Amino acid sequence: MSGGSITVSGDRAIGASFLNNSKENKLEGVTISKKEGDTPSFLGVSAINNSQVTLKNVIIKQAQKAIFASNSEMTVSGGSFDAKNNAIYAKDSGTIILTDVTQITSYDGYGLFAEGKNSTITMTKGSVAGKNKALSAANGGHIKVTDVTLKTKEGRFGAFSDGIGSLIELHGNTKINDSETGLAANSGGAISMTGGTVTASQIGVGFSNSNSTENKLENVTISSGKDEAPLKFGVIVNQNSTVTLKNVTVSQTTNAIVANDHSTITVSGGSFESTNDSIHAKQGSYIALNNAMVTSSDGNGVYANGSDSKIIMVGGSAAAKNGSAALLTKNKGSIDATDVTLTTDGIGTGALALGESTIQLHGNTTINNTLDGLRAADGGKITGENLNITGGKAITDPDTERSGLKTEDAGSEINLTGKTTIKNVDEGLYADGGSKITSSDLTIIGDESEKITTAVGSYEPESKIELNGNTTIKSFDLGLAAAGDASIIMKSGTKNKIDVKKIALSAAARGKIDLANTDVKAESIGMQLVALSKTNTDKDDPQKYGSNEINLTNSNIHVDNGTGILIGAFVEKNIENSPALSIGKVNLNNSEIHADVLLGNSVFWDKLSWKDKNVWNGKEVKDIANGSFTLNADHSILEGKANIAQERNVRFDLKNGTQWFLKNSTQEKDAEGNLLDITQRSRSDISILDLNDSSLIFQEPTEGHYHTLHIGSGKPDTQSVYNATGYAKIYFNTKWTDGTPITEQETDHLLIHGDVSGSTIVYIQSDLGDKESVINASDPSNIGGLSLIQVSGKADENSFKLAHGYITRGGSPYKYMLTGYGPESSYGQANIEQSLFDEKNENFWDFRLHKELLPDSGVDAPVAQMASYLVMPNALFYSGLTDMAEQNALLANIRTSLIDKGQEKQNGFFLHTYGSTGTFSSESAPRQYGYSGADLRYAALQGGVNFATLEGHNTTTRFGLLGTYGQLSFTPKDMQDAGKNTVDKWSLTAYGTIQYDNGFYLDTLLSYGFLKGEITNAVIGTTAKLKNAKMLNISTTVGKQFATGMQGVTFEPQAQVAYQHLAFDTILDADNFTIDMQNPHQWMIRVGGRLTKSITAENNRPMSFYGKVNLIKTFGDDQALHIDKDYKLDAMGAAIEGGLGINAQLSTNLSLHGDVSYQQKLQKTGISGASFSGGIRYQF
Repeated sequence: MSGGSITVSGDRAIGASFLNNSKENKLEGVTISKKEGDTPSFLGVSAINNSQVTLKNVIIKQAQKAIFASNSEMTVSGGSFDAKNNAIYAKDSGTIILTDVTQITSYDGYGLFAEGKNSTITMTKGSVAGKNKALSAANGGHIKVTDVTLKTKEGRFGAFSDGIGSLIELHGNTKINDSETGLAANSGGAISMTGGTVTASQIGVGFSNSNSTENKLENVTISSGKDEAPLKFGVIVNQNSTVTLKNVTVSQTTNAIVANDHSTITVSGGSFESTNDSIHAKQGSYIALNNAMVTSSDGNGVYANGSDSKIIMVGGSAAAKNGSAALLTKNKGSIDATDVTLTTDGIGTGALALGESTIQLHGNTTINNTLDGLRAADGGKITGENLNITGGKAITDPDTERSGLKTEDAGSEINLTGKTTIKNVDEGLYADGGSKITSSDLTIIGDESEKITTAVGSYEPESKIELNGNTTIKSFDLGLAAAGDASIIMKSGTKNKIDVKKIALSAAARGKIDLANTDVKAESIGMQLVALSKTNTDKDDPQKYGSNEINLTNSNIHVDNGTGILIGAFVEKNIENSPALSIGKVNLNNSEIHADVLLGNSVFWDKLSWKDKNVWNGKEVKDIANGSFTLNADHSILEGKANIAQERNVRFDLKNGTQWFLKNSTQEKDAEGNLLDITQRSRSDISILDLNDSSLIFQEPTEGHYHTLHIGSGKPDTQSVYNATGYAKIYFNTKWTDGTPITEQETDHLLIHGDVSGSTIVYIQSDLGDKESVINASDPSNIGGLSLIQVSGKADENSFKLAHGYITRGGSPYKYMLTGYGPESSYGQANIEQSLFDEKNENFWDFRLHKELLPDSGVDAPVAQMASYLVMPNALFYSGLTDMAEQNALLANIRTSLIDKGQEKQNGFFLHTYGSTGTFSSESAPRQYGYSGADLRYAALQGGVNFATLEGHNTTTRFGLLGTYGQLSFTPKDMQDAGKNTVDKWSLTAYGTIQYDNGFYLDTLLSYGFLKGEITNAVIGTTAKLKNAKMLNISTTVGKQFATGMQGVTFEPQAQVAYQHLAFDTILDADNFTIDMQNPHQWMIRVGGRLTKSITAENNRPMSFYGKVNLIKTFGDDQALHIDKDYKLDAMGAAIEGGLGINAQLSTNLSLHGDVSYQQKLQKTGISGASFSGGIRYQF
């Protein structure tokens, strides 16, 4: 039929009916309607039982059903259709294809309805309106629409798929408007939508009991269309339903996505905005988000609630406002996020885990503008890696702090790996209630705030924070704070840094901090320990109740203008007669504390933050002046003075090479902020000092004041308040005076209020006194010299000793001794007028620095090695004279050889050894310096060659070289603590000798040598090294051989003139003085004779014996060495020498000789002793 109209009447009328008719059934341009006045009860077009019908531009009006197909196929293009019931109805494998239909309307049913398996309706373009469902597929029906607009009259469902196998597909620019629920799938039905928009008033898309892989939304926009009236749910899935969303946009909703009752939602891309929780998984449901943008204006961004509820988020972002969380888990729910960005409005939380739930953050996570970056409470757990957390703007509320990480309640944990950066926060890490935080590499940067900012805080019993990587903290008021049985551990990193404005480390109410490999810098306080007692009942142990502990290993603390350790104790104000609390202890291992004040009292911020009331956790408390504290330092360095409260017991236990540098404070102020007087700033107090292989070092005076350390102050719990073990050392600074009143003496002081155990070595490291002030000083006495150490209790005269038993001062070689006066001292009692104690008691010990005098002469006693310096020039001259004597003897032996002149070899090599032993005696030295002379020993090995022999008309001239190595030793006599000194000498000698036929001869020697040796004493050992010293010897000898009346006997008178010169560099002595030897020299004249007997032995070998006598005189008066002044050297004077020798020819080429002589001084000052030599000569 083409054109025209069909009018029907009656209840069961049909406009056009096709039954089992598959021919070319077609209606075009036909209008079908009811008879005027009839009710809409007819069926417009019906196709049943394999019928095929084509409709083109057909209009059906006011029908009960407009089009019905059952097991048939209808193709519709153009036209419009309205009906009271279901407008387009496909049933029982019926197929309806709609194209470009202008309008389909159902007034009391569904716009399109596909019912039954294989029933299909396909629509392209146009619009569909229904009373409560625009589209409906049931019991396996299938609807597919493209570029269609859907509306409902009463706002129920835009499209509804119900029953297993039912499917509605929406494609293109399909729009769903004016419905309560845009799309819904139920009881196995499925919905798929690609492109288009859903505008609804209650639910954008809903799935219930729809576990179909066909449930998909792609490039769909879902909203309410009204900002003031948001959707309740953008997408909600219930009862084990499944849906996939791709690039879906959800806005104007209360909840953007909700998965309930073991349902699954998979999201890829898209954005989701809501006023309440934007993404919500509960009751065992699962949501996967990939690169989704999630925003909530008044709720949580991503929320997993309930056991087995889980959300996985990869990429994308989540944002929340009004105090909510970007990520939230509760009641064992979990979120696993990778490479996400979390943002709040400055008062929310980046990620919050509550009630045994978990959040895992992988990859690179960025958290911005939060109040709490991460927070775990009620047993919640969060893990994260490579986090970057930035807090919001400063908050004026005094009870609200911006936190990077926060854990609360037992079982709650945050565990970070990788590298974490936290900045713009009031507290970086916060743990309380028994919770735990662990981190790897961590950087925390604070922000400006009117409140007290804390980098890391652990509070309440069992709370723990472990910083396991390399940690950097800066721009906070307080670095690490542990209180109430909580702990902080920062030991695993290899390079940690803390740089804070106020306090670096704070332990209160049994707090514990372990720190390793950390450089710490603070402007006010390095460490603070605070004890707090809430009760005074007998059942509580006060020593245990308030004890804190801070442990430092391989760490350094610098508080250059502040206090290294600050200690305090508090009790509630209603407690009277409070017991002494154990404030705690600090343990240092290979660590350093550098501060203006090493130890101080009170609590920082007690006035600043609590105004005029001392309040601790809301309780009014009062500070108390008692309590105990211990500082244990192992191989560490301490710097600064120490103060303690009146009733406090403070113990320093220093061991294994620990050094405490005591100094005057330059910054210490009173309660009003005024700089204290220098007399207060130059005093230190502790109760007990244990010094084990460690040092107490007073630093140089400031403002004209030296430092005084009081040991035994406060309330020590033992009478033995100073205990020295091992190599304990104390270094003092002094300004030497003698006889100055005790109150005017300028020196560091150690005052010990109690007993002393052990022995301590004392060093004087700085002496600003006049070098000449010792002149005419008084003899040692209990009022002379300087008082360094006083002890009110038990001690002995060896409790404090100078290193090596003496010191020198002012570059002078004179000895100063430390003498202990006191009960049972061999030096006598201390003088009570010299006591520096407030309570005067004559039975005290006074260790005083005195000059030392020689016992017999009463003159100043020099150090033992001083005698060695005075003896050394004569000892070296002695060795030089021995060398020259041996060399002259060698030349004489050559001359007296019995080989005929015609047979004599032109050249000869010779090697011989010789030595001497002597005693140097001095007339003046015992009175001036305390020694009487020295024992001299010299041994040498000499080799040489006669490399030229010239025969003249009546002369024989020979030239040669000699090389000598000798070792000289000399030991001062009758000098206490004198040591043996050795000098090695290497020299080269050129000689020339001319002999006339008439017996006259002339010998010349020129020798130059190098000296190297050590000066020692018996106390120190080597006190100086002799380097680059040189020695020059020049000698000329003349003589003549005369024959006597006896066969083979000749007489040989001789005269010798020699010059000796020594050259030294300045010598540096271990006792802090320098020696200028002033290059001493001397002349020597020897006159004597030699009588020789020559014989012929077996095999016609010649042999000779000789005897000699010489008178020796040296000239070298008025020579001196210089130290602080000139010290005169003794001259060797005059001596007589006699000796015997032998010279034998063993073969034509080989000869042997030997010599023994003795020298006797002719005055009280000089050298007496014997010398011997032996050698061989080879001629070639």
